[in-house]
Amino acid sequence: MKTCKINAFDKNKRISTQDLLQLIQEEIDKGKTDFEINACGQHDIAGALWAKNKNKKLNFTIRNPGQRVGAMAMKNTFITVIGSASADVGWLNSGAEIIVKGDAGDTASHCAASGKIFIAGRTGARSGALMKHDPKFKQPEFWVLKNTGSFSFEFMGGGIGVVCGFECGDLPSVLGSRSCVGMVGGVIYVRGKIEDLASCVEVVSLNKEDKKFLKEGLKEFLEKIDKEELYSKLTKFNEWKKIIPASKEKKVKKISVAEFKKNHWFKEGLFGDLVEDNGEIFYLGQSGCARLRKPFWNKKLCIGCNLCLNNCPNQAIEKQNNNYISKDTLCTGCGICEAVCPKSAWNTEDIF
Repeated sequence: MKTCKINAFDKNKRISTQDLLQLIQEEIDKGKTDFEINACGQHDIAGALWAKNKNKKLNFTIRNPGQRVGAMAMKNTFITVIGSASADVGWLNSGAEIIVKGDAGDTASHCAASGKIFIAGRTGARSGALMKHDPKFKQPEFWVLKNTGSFSFEFMGGGIGVVCGFECGDLPSVLGSRSCVGMVGGVIYVRGKIEDLASCVEVVSLNKEDKKFLKEGLKEFLEKIDKEELYSKLTKFNEWKKIIPASKEKKVKKISVAEFKKNHWFKEGLFGDLVEDNGEIFYLGQSGCARLRKPFWNKKLCIGCNLCLNNCPNQAIEKQNNNYISKDTLCTGCGICEAVCPKSAWNTEDIF
């Protein structure tokens, strides 16, 4: 079938994102399946589209896309970006194959649930974050030839990330800083130096199955990005490591806010260049005079059901001679006593 060519910058006028996406869908409804799109920064190109016959493959070759190319793209969608792409490549990818033959911006593969994303260069911050895996579908894969920006793979719950670290020997870490924060699932294969990983993960050696996966996957990846000549270089598995969520035995013990601030936070405080940090710790649930609200009890409305007494999370209410008293030193002003009282005998008021 003849390729449908769309120039999104027509007669010196840029087509809006909405008009471009509607035009693409109209052509799909006419039976077109192959597209060449010369974009001009329009968003969401090739995302969440499908033919009336959902088994038909939709093929897109795109130049100069804006954010979220391939966002929420479906199975049987194949996208190739010529050159680099902006942020959110493959955001919420739902089964598409996306190839970027250049660099990708921040949050590539963010929230991906299925499909494969191949990046021929490097990606920005928070790439691979919130990837997930529904067992009903094939798990998402995210392949990067060079490196990622900081906070990569944070809150990852499933899927596979592969960062090849090609030509990144001068970097202190091919994952940037603070990678894998909150990671609870999935696996990341990394070639090259890594440091400043979150404490919720551990680094282990590759096993036989890992090497088999990488051998097969790297062959496909490098073919997709036209870098087959790198195969022998990237399959030296002594250069690779595997990152997984830490086992229960190896998880770091919880520490107090005070200890975190003393040993792990910025030495002079986050705004130390502007104000002096006196080291005072403010906790989430303040009591006493630091509360924002204070409860007051009305004896005339009370029926003595004890719901306030039994539901106070801080045991700040006590009963004395059929009177209910709120202890200032324990009360945080949360308002639960007011919420559970069937007769509105408790009323919380703002202190300030």
